[in-house]
Amino acid sequence: MKIHSLCLSLAAATLVTAAPGFASEAAAADLTNRVPASACSPETPDDDASLQLSNGSWILSGTETGTMTLWCPVATDKPYTGFSPFEIDYLRLWYRDPDGTAAGSQVTAQLYYRTEGSNNIWPMTAGVNSNTSSVTTSNTLSSAVTTNTSTDALFFVKVTISRDSTSSNVAFHGFDLALATVG
Repeated sequence: MKIHSLCLSLAAATLVTAAPGFASEAAAADLTNRVPASACSPETPDDDASLQLSNGSWILSGTETGTMTLWCPVATDKPYTGFSPFEIDYLRLWYRDPDGTAAGSQVTAQLYYRTEGSNNIWPMTAGVNSNTSSVTTSNTLSSAVTTNTSTDALFFVKVTISRDSTSSNVAFHGFDLALATVG
């Protein structure tokens, strides 16, 4: 299953790179990508065994409960230059949390970056947490990006999806990056 998930993630990341959401060449370093859940990979073999793709969204399989982690690539075809550093203003999470603000299910997302030659990653947002909204159907929430990097970097989003009951139909649909306030 792990190889299957990796192949799906690589194929989806390739599609995201081939069809980015950039408005114009004038916004060359502004990252405004939209990334579907299918581009993300489970963090561990246990996470992979506990999750499944359903209609393009990651959900917990059958009788699985607990918290699972996914890592998502942020691909861009825009070059980095010192005169035009990457700028990301908002991270928006697309999800379904069937109990809203209750603690029984939850989806979170946080944007990270890694600079060239570094083994460390650094957070760029306080993160997005589905338990801050009372909406119990598919929804979006966004968080301001509090740190932008002025150096060449790779970007990732860490997503967690959790439930404490098998009857909870929680799902992660994807995320996007924007330059203005969104949803």
